[in-house]
Amino acid sequence: MPNSKKEICQIRIMFPVETDEQAIEYKKKITALLAEISDAQIQFSLMPIPNKPEAM
Repeated sequence: MPNSKKEICQIRIMFPVETDEQAIEYKKKITALLAEISDAQIQFSLMPIPNKPEAM
């Protein structure tokens, strides 16, 4: 009897980019790598890099 247990693999990767276009190109490459996984979901977002708190 095959194992019917299913789990989710979640990987969170954050890295700086110079432009929105560069980020979209990386997203396309990641999508291509995961193309063989029919149920794969990609959550894509761009956000500003948070300011580092200043030392007191």
